[in-house]
Amino acid sequence: MEDDAQVGQGEDLRKFILAALSASHRNVVNCALCHRALPVFEQFPLVDGTLFLSPSRHDEIEYDVPCHLQGRLMHLYAVCVDCLEGVHKIICIKCKSRWDGSWHQLGTMYTYDILAASPCCQVRIFCAQRIPLSL
Repeated sequence: MEDDAQVGQGEDLRKFILAALSASHRNVVNCALCHRALPVFEQFPLVDGTLFLSPSRHDEIEYDVPCHLQGRLMHLYAVCVDCLEGVHKIICIKCKSRWDGSWHQLGTMYTYDILAASPCCQVRIFCAQRIPLSL
């Protein structure tokens, strides 16, 4: 069983995400990689995939939801379950290695950029585009 603190944190997280989506007049989010529309549900899991926050707006991803976390502007993105599990072959446009998102937990929100957190090559570390991945 979960203790009360975890339940409260989950509820705060749910409210934060739903408020950010509501402020942007969105009831769907799009996968940052394949652009598939993901309906947003009222209870966890909120999407059929996972959500993540990035301090940077990625110009190559047209679907973001701006939000504020602890007074800082962040951008909310989603990655669908198919991209996370490798159904869609996501590869680095620089080194051609395959991106593996299967270790991410479905139905949650990461407070860091999951696409930039695990660079596959030296080029990705210093790349201004930050997310040189493609289908």
